[in-house]
Amino acid sequence: MKLFSRRLCSFIAALILTATLLEPMACATARASDYFAVTSAVAYAEENGKILIEADVCATETMSEVGVKSITIYEKQSDGYYDDVKTYTRYNTSGMIAASNYTHFKSLTYQGTIGKKYYAEIAFYAKNSDGNETLYCDTNVVTAVSIP
Repeated sequence: MKLFSRRLCSFIAALILTATLLEPMACATARASDYFAVTSAVAYAEENGKILIEADVCATETMSEVGVKSITIYEKQSDGYYDDVKTYTRYNTSGMIAASNYTHFKSLTYQGTIGKKYYAEIAFYAKNSDGNETLYCDTNVVTAVSIP
């Protein structure tokens, strides 16, 4: 019985460690709805204050439109609240939506201010003959840095 308990504890510890290592995937959903199978959104701090945003979506089937409707960048202000500082939409940014596909990946880089904290809100979008859906997801918070 002790051996079983030790193995169970080891297994649970391994699961917790695995979950901790996957933390950078700030927003990942599995089978989120009838339209979305998987969505993922993550932010990375790059050199010279740049913030890389990556959004990945996989629909449940081939959609007439699938991808990202909008990406809104939020910056932490001196009062502790986050204000939106930039919004990219499917109408002002190329490559946000794919036609007749079931998956789409979009990445973009925002020029932040070194030392400031940022995150992005992603609006995933899928449309087929039955209708459409928008699913919102926030990335992790990152701090703009000066060196890689």
